[in-house]
Amino acid sequence: MKLTILYGSATGNAEHIARRLASTSSSSSSSSSRMPLSHVAYAVLALGDTNYDKFCEAGKVVDRKLGEWGGTRATGLCCADEATGLEDAVEPWMDGILESRLRDDPSFLGYFPSAMCCELNQYRRKCLDGWAERPNPLDDSVKHGVLVVCSTTGNADAPENADRFVRWIKRESTPSFEHVAYAVLGLGDSNYDVFNAAAKVIDRRMSELGGTRATRAAYADEATGLEDVVEPWVKSAVSILSDVCMGGGGGGGGRGGRGGGLRSSSSSTDGNPASGHDTSETPVAVIVPPSTSKGMSTSFSEEKKVDAVDEIVSSADGPSGVSTIRGLLSIPTGIPLPTVPNAMLPTVVSSLSSCELIHDDEGNERRPRGDSVADNMTISSASSGFLFTANRPYESAILDARYLTATDVECAAKVAGEILLGEVCDDEKLVKAMKLYEDHFPLSASTLSGAEGDERQHRLQCEKNGKRVIEMTLSLPDDFTLEYQPGDSVGLIVPNAPQSTQFILAMLERNHGILPSQKISVDAANPITVEEAIRCTIDLCSPVKRKRLYLLSMHARDPEEERALRLLSKSNGNGGHANLYEKYVEGQRRTVVDILQEFPSCQSITLEGLLGCLPAIPPRYYSVCSSPLLDRQAGSDFHLKVAFSVVDYITPSVPEDAKSRRRLGGLATRRLECICSPYLSHQHHTASSKPIVHIFPKPTIEFRLPSDMSTPLVLIGPGTGIAPFIGFLSHRQAQLASLGSFEAAEMVSEGTWRGGYELDREDLALSKGDARGLNLAADYLSNYQQAGDIDLFFGCRHSDHDYLYKKELEEFKSRGILTNLFTAFSREEGTEKTYVQTLMQNDVECGKRLVEMIMVKGASVYVCGDGNAMGKDVQEAIVHLLAKDLLHKCKDMDEANIRAAAHVDQMKTVGRFVLDIWS
Repeated sequence: MKLTILYGSATGNAEHIARRLASTSSSSSSSSSRMPLSHVAYAVLALGDTNYDKFCEAGKVVDRKLGEWGGTRATGLCCADEATGLEDAVEPWMDGILESRLRDDPSFLGYFPSAMCCELNQYRRKCLDGWAERPNPLDDSVKHGVLVVCSTTGNADAPENADRFVRWIKRESTPSFEHVAYAVLGLGDSNYDVFNAAAKVIDRRMSELGGTRATRAAYADEATGLEDVVEPWVKSAVSILSDVCMGGGGGGGGRGGRGGGLRSSSSSTDGNPASGHDTSETPVAVIVPPSTSKGMSTSFSEEKKVDAVDEIVSSADGPSGVSTIRGLLSIPTGIPLPTVPNAMLPTVVSSLSSCELIHDDEGNERRPRGDSVADNMTISSASSGFLFTANRPYESAILDARYLTATDVECAAKVAGEILLGEVCDDEKLVKAMKLYEDHFPLSASTLSGAEGDERQHRLQCEKNGKRVIEMTLSLPDDFTLEYQPGDSVGLIVPNAPQSTQFILAMLERNHGILPSQKISVDAANPITVEEAIRCTIDLCSPVKRKRLYLLSMHARDPEEERALRLLSKSNGNGGHANLYEKYVEGQRRTVVDILQEFPSCQSITLEGLLGCLPAIPPRYYSVCSSPLLDRQAGSDFHLKVAFSVVDYITPSVPEDAKSRRRLGGLATRRLECICSPYLSHQHHTASSKPIVHIFPKPTIEFRLPSDMSTPLVLIGPGTGIAPFIGFLSHRQAQLASLGSFEAAEMVSEGTWRGGYELDREDLALSKGDARGLNLAADYLSNYQQAGDIDLFFGCRHSDHDYLYKKELEEFKSRGILTNLFTAFSREEGTEKTYVQTLMQNDVECGKRLVEMIMVKGASVYVCGDGNAMGKDVQEAIVHLLAKDLLHKCKDMDEANIRAAAHVDQMKTVGRFVLDIWS
């Protein structure tokens, strides 16, 4: 028999269920389901106020109806009174519940009586004392339980909030783990050659230090999907760990043999999806005690610099979700859909602890959490990494924007002149603007008119329409509170799509009478309106995950829709249903709004249910493509530049799905294209105000220019991977210019003068601002190699369309900043497809130069771009070239390949081979 504990007040969250229960009669059900709760024991805690005439009415209705449906009352109804103090009734009731349950079932609470969740860097301080003591002095087999969740950042590095722990655990002086049993979950990305390195180090060292490995470490892969590994681990880890901690299944006996509690550690920063907390460090909470940690995120998604989250732009009418699922499974109407056992469904955890409707007179009494710290900060005490975060972003004005692709600006001019009219882009204007862009840039040749002979040109034009890259200039504060370096990224906070927001608001008002202007407090935070919560906190526009589908299935009133959603929620590897989720959800990028529209019986979900079900809107990250030195030299307003591709595409066709081949667009990038229209069309001078975006810095540790300017560089950046390298080259140019003409002339003179005496300023004919001095310096540095060579590899589809920064790259080369520029074009008419990695291997001179830079000149190699096999292919090409160069020193090619791969690995170890790859 299962125990269900219900609590609710007479208004708010309990009112709705009470009305539903009161209006439902068990006699209307079939005879087999008149006692649907006969296997359930229940206890009801009602919270009320005797100042009102109907005291705890909702709780009383719930208690009565559960009894009528066959439930067994575990203890009497408890009615707590706000007027006299809730604690007087609540605490004894809770103690009574625990006593009765433990008397009937000693394992009711599980093995661990308490839990702690913390970052790994906090673990020594919070938990180390507990390790030293035996959980049970009479039984050595009883252990403390530790769950570790750790991601890997950069190239085999631990994240910032786990780095100290990893260094500590590697030491020989680290204390023994003999009283600890543990399980490790690693989050990694196989686009990097060193996969899940941090988690593997932790798992190995905990074992070497005497810890008991409860189960084999699980390593999830971002490149193929984290859920396939994470979900099974989350389901089984606690129970397996419990058995081991009890001494192999009961050692120590019941509660008396229990350890000191479950420790859950993660290499992540705190995150609260309902409140929009920063998800930049893979927030994880495997076990979280409600009294100590509220609303911890269970999102494992790592940050990406592509805008891979989509919104519905257009969707054709089609069949319901159930009929589409039937088609995908080839199950005709009339035959029930298969049922899914609960054991095959994902584990779900709510994203919040509470959601409370706030009256107007209450709002002023509350204060945002964390404000007291920021309010007392001064500029001298602040750093950009602390002051501006995803929770507290900087309001940056868009100063300029331009297409980097050969995209016509006719549509941008139309949007600026006919829709925006010099004003801020609100929801209505944004929808109209997006429709104009969609019509102006068709992605399917079938929508273009013309002769049959033009079909090939039409297809080519549609391909180019879907490739639009924009460079955007953003303002920075002039008090140095947000600084950056080349190689850094900037995070962008965006709201949900207008259509998605309006659908959810209308659904809540229609089904629950909740108005958009009503105020709520999520997890006791500062009150916001319902519209703000829906628009800006929960993610409505990402492809919905299996666990969210399972949560939605619980709200489905239609049994067929519930079964269909449970099928979609089921884990992979289950016969003919294995690819159902991939086809229906992932392949078509279906969002929670899509699911609610296609499975309408789920629309009864409450506001609290939505906020608890959905994660936060993830930030979008873009590489900075500018140098802060240029701002200071030019005397202009502080700013930075980013470049991004406008995500705009059509989903693959699925024969069984009439709604397939939908046109989708990036939530952030489509919005940015619209609000940047006045700048793209050079009409921004008519705007009455500048559009605002919310940003925060995301510094990098590894992807940095070498401090020694003489270090040669090999930069490999196809597509928008070129963006950070434009920042690198701009920074190098500014560094050379900052020498000043005196220093430049001195370098040139001392490089040629052998007179035996030191030069004075009077001996030099150039003033500090003389441009000729800068040219002399550049010539000298080029001729005498004071600055290292820089070779750049760039690849794109069409040389006449998406050759990004072509003019700038040619200027860098003509000035001597860039030594060699190698280009590859994969869709050039009349030529074979050429990618950067094939250029390296097929162009003999290019390959020789690359080997020379790495093996002779000792160059540092940087690779940046999309992770669709590019990163691996580039590394394989480099290893192959190095192996050919080493062959004369080896007995065969196999040995040469091993030595070449080892050389690349050594370069990575010392920071000479750095990757920034995104999926």
